[in-house]
Amino acid sequence: MECHRISKDGAIMKFFKFGLGALLIIIGVFVVFWVFVVDRLIENVIEEKGTEMVGALVEVEHADLTLFPSGLTLARLQVTNPENPMSNALDVSRIAMTMDILPLLWRQVIVEEMSVEGVRFGTERQHSGAVPGLKPSKDSSQQSLMTLPAFDVPDIQQILEHENLETVKLIDALKVDVAREREQWNERLKELPGKAQFKEYKQRVKQLKKEAKGGIDGLLGGVEDIQALKKDIERDITEVKEAQRELKETIASLKSRFEQIKTAPQRDVQRLKEKYHLSPQGLSNLSQALFGETFGSWVRQGAAWYERFIPYLEQGDSKAVEESSSGEEDVDFLIRVAKVSAMIEAGEFSGSVHNITPNQAVFGQPLTFTFQGEALKGIESLRLDGRLDHRQPNQSSDQFEFQTKGFKLHNMALSEHDSWPVSLVSGMADVNVNVQLQGHALTAKGSGNLSQLDFSAGSQGDSNPLTTSMSQAVSAITHLKMNAEVTGTVDDYDIELHSDVDGILRDAAGKMINNVTREFSQKLQSAITEQTAKPIENLKKTLGGFGEIGGELTDRLAQNDALLKDLLSQGVGKKILPKKLLPDGLNLPF
Repeated sequence: MECHRISKDGAIMKFFKFGLGALLIIIGVFVVFWVFVVDRLIENVIEEKGTEMVGALVEVEHADLTLFPSGLTLARLQVTNPENPMSNALDVSRIAMTMDILPLLWRQVIVEEMSVEGVRFGTERQHSGAVPGLKPSKDSSQQSLMTLPAFDVPDIQQILEHENLETVKLIDALKVDVAREREQWNERLKELPGKAQFKEYKQRVKQLKKEAKGGIDGLLGGVEDIQALKKDIERDITEVKEAQRELKETIASLKSRFEQIKTAPQRDVQRLKEKYHLSPQGLSNLSQALFGETFGSWVRQGAAWYERFIPYLEQGDSKAVEESSSGEEDVDFLIRVAKVSAMIEAGEFSGSVHNITPNQAVFGQPLTFTFQGEALKGIESLRLDGRLDHRQPNQSSDQFEFQTKGFKLHNMALSEHDSWPVSLVSGMADVNVNVQLQGHALTAKGSGNLSQLDFSAGSQGDSNPLTTSMSQAVSAITHLKMNAEVTGTVDDYDIELHSDVDGILRDAAGKMINNVTREFSQKLQSAITEQTAKPIENLKKTLGGFGEIGGELTDRLAQNDALLKDLLSQGVGKKILPKKLLPDGLNLPF
């Protein structure tokens, strides 16, 4: 009996030792997996997903997952700036979080609190963070704003060498038409009754006079000849008069075109003034030109990061669709609060982010954040608030508010235009910005009060009166009010900027521009007049040649009239048909 008990106890001891050994092995494997695999697995997931999100390399120096207490710590998280792979857009020293164990039973990872420490921006990288074949989700270099207007006074001789003047075109066209009309009229003069015809008519009159001396037989025989001669002369008179009328119409048409040519130089001057933009209207919105590129770069960068981040707020909705079709369930994830401490050039900038999750519809809370900094170096105060509500992705509503007071401005290049460089040496700014996004519709409004301004404008030795006067006006500005508005969508937006600069420069430089414009117009007028005066004078002389044709027609008409009068009134008619020889009741047939 005792031996049996000893045997039984030995078996129990063997089983216990075997079970304990197996348990230790399992625990050992788990520990090895936890120590050497889990942390690296988390690092890989963060780096892979982060790189995919940003479009450039995301690196984690070390990840540490703990069970008691349950939590995760990340050391040195670097997020490469996709636009500059040799710098980090974000560099975080440490991220630590604690998690609830119980929600894991419902496939939920809930982080009660996360601490983000030592956040820095724009730090240098030791190696490039560019990923071959991977491009940023948005090219923030697009949508360049307007540039400064051209302020150079155009060279008039170069203009005239390259421009086809309307005046010259009209002169050349009229010269061709005048030459053609003169040729046609010279040909027509040959066809109209002329000296040869008059000579024939005089011969016929002479013959009639001779026949009239033959008595009554000659008298009666000459009546028919007189009638024929009269009709011939009258036909010629009608033909010449018709030609004279047509010539007057031709001359009137040519003179009308000539009058248009006389006013064409003024039209050329106006057209060239408009083409070369020498007008005060070129200063209508210099705020857009001076501040637009800087402001536009901020908008582009903000839009690019917004588009990279927003899809991850709506992943829960897309995953729900995939899970319902695949029958699988994914884990819901929520960070209730993240406390962030960031270091910027001016000092520490801290705040908190609430309800970070790609499953807003599940947890029923929008993401909100608040950041602020007080008594920073060069900034009196700084505050950023936001709310991202994507509980219903098709009706998303996002809002951002930014306020800063006493922000010191220094060494801002506003214009690198060769003809007119402008920079803001120093100044102070109070800025308020409000951004609203309803679905895809974007509306952003901003206002700023700038004071204690010190501008540097223009370049040494500038001889251009336009830019010189504008440089003087800008250098005298010490205070500005500015308003900005962005409308459209994140992908396609318009930026409008307005400030006191517009009125200041328009008033200061407007008079100078008007004077330069007037001088330019006068020189252009003189140059065009000089170029066209001789052709116009030659054309006028050519038109005068029609006077000779008109005089010729007048002479021919006068000769015909005189010949007819001589035939009927003073000459042959009376001699051939004296009234005293006519029988009673017989009248002349003309």
